[in-house]
Amino acid sequence: MNRKQRQRFGSAIASTILGFAAVSVAAVEKAQAAVLTYNFQVEKGGGSGFFKFSDSSLTGIGSEKIAVGEGRFNTPIRVYKNDYDLAGAIALFNQGNFRGLQASGVEYATREEARGGTDYIKFESRATWYMGTEEAISTWASYFWGYGETIVSNRQGYLGRGRTIISSARVSYSLVDTAAEPVPEPITFAGTGLALAGLSWLKHKKKMAA
Repeated sequence: MNRKQRQRFGSAIASTILGFAAVSVAAVEKAQAAVLTYNFQVEKGGGSGFFKFSDSSLTGIGSEKIAVGEGRFNTPIRVYKNDYDLAGAIALFNQGNFRGLQASGVEYATREEARGGTDYIKFESRATWYMGTEEAISTWASYFWGYGETIVSNRQGYLGRGRTIISSARVSYSLVDTAAEPVPEPITFAGTGLALAGLSWLKHKKKMAA
């Protein structure tokens, strides 16, 4: 290999190494993303809960949606569930600012109680709820809507019905924790190592040429 070929080969190696360095820097920046934990409260009916999500995909530009990774909601509208799983609910952002949650749930249940002989009391219950966030007159707000109903009957027919309705209950949020996401992936360390090796090689080449 002549001197000209060695120079071209060295330049190719340097370009590759610097490319890995750029990947390394990008990976390090991505690793600085955080897992945010919010608590929230439904101001009418006493519902409350929490949720967590990673902001690693957040750009801070326009309207954005991020899926909740973990969360529970003790809803004021229920049949038998103590709480709902919020994994997969949507955290809404506008210009990088958290605005509220978008989530919903439905539950159905039927049970019977024997009342001697062939008679019984039957309870048919259903509950449905929705939490949404919207902008109104340059301000953002979250609201909760819920409907619960239980129909009571026996062998003779319909006995009665009970209802619970919550409409436009304001939802408030509070950020309670911001935890850094895991350290960079293996490619980050590999890229950093190659970048350092490349700098040493370039310094050695410069010294030899002097």
